Amino acid sequence: MRVGRSIAGVVVAVCGAAFAQTAIVPDGPRIPSLPEAAFERIDQALRERAASADSADAHFVRGLQATMDPGARIADYAEAYRREPAEILFLASLADACMLRAIPTWAECAALDPISRWAARDATNARPRMLLAERARGRGDLAGMREHLAHAAGLPRFDSYRARGGAAVWRVLAGIPAIVAEPEAPFAAVAIGAARADIATVESALVCRRDAPGMTPDAGDACRQVARTMADRADTFEARRVGLAILWSWTDDPAARARLAAERNALEATGLACRRAELALIEGLNRDAGSRAAARAIETGALEDALSLDEPSACAKLVARAKEARFLP
Repeated sequence: MRVGRSIAGVVVAVCGAAFAQTAIVPDGPRIPSLPEAAFERIDQALRERAASADSADAHFVRGLQATMDPGARIADYAEAYRREPAEILFLASLADACMLRAIPTWAECAALDPISRWAARDATNARPRMLLAERARGRGDLAGMREHLAHAAGLPRFDSYRARGGAAVWRVLAGIPAIVAEPEAPFAAVAIGAARADIATVESALVCRRDAPGMTPDAGDACRQVARTMADRADTFEARRVGLAILWSWTDDPAARARLAAERNALEATGLACRRAELALIEGLNRDAGSRAAARAIETGALEDALSLDEPSACAKLVARAKEARFLP
């Protein structure tokens, strides 16, 4: 699993450069990546398989890969959801994709209203409520925005289900025996499956700016509560970082900011440990057959962990397994 860096722009947008620039984290290894030739071979085989297969997973993968065509991405996510409505990953992915504004509204988004469906179905999850808050703000319904913020503030989770995408990619790759058997295959599945943008995190950062339209003292309190949930329990590293950034932006107390900076540094250290473990496993693919098999087994286990664990928890298990297999000291 890769620890993303694109969220840094959101952190700066929320609270200025101060919080982002005061991180005290030692220089770490480069972001882990597979050899280009291996990744391109697996990615191309996946594209061909997803294009010819007719399953919910295949449509989801096609949506992930439609990076330059939002209409195609929405259509494929919608078809994945229609085929397997019980899979929350497909509904959440469609809801995120439907936050892209268009006139007229995307047909599948208008027909299914996945954001409202997600909020109703996942009633203890603040993430879809924050999408509803931003949608209300975009329509000029500031009272509705504040209502959704107040509702989100009382919810205990902030889950995207993004990491489950790796398992969907893996299931599609399973239809290509020669490719799925390659040692690099589970690494590619993790990377491709996590490609979905963390839309609700970005929207939460924007709607909870101190100077945001319609912001009131009560709405500010709600934003701080949601941000605390993000920082403590969000299922992605990005959302936890942004939760801390929102909290930083809402306080001027030096002691409180120092505590938030310490939390941020601890989170970054966890992410750094994960990057080191991932890099060590990828480098193990270039060693003997036993090392390649062990690295593959650990990464395959990470795909399974992502179905039930948040990123920091799955990351801790990955680091422990890498140490146990002596990929790390």
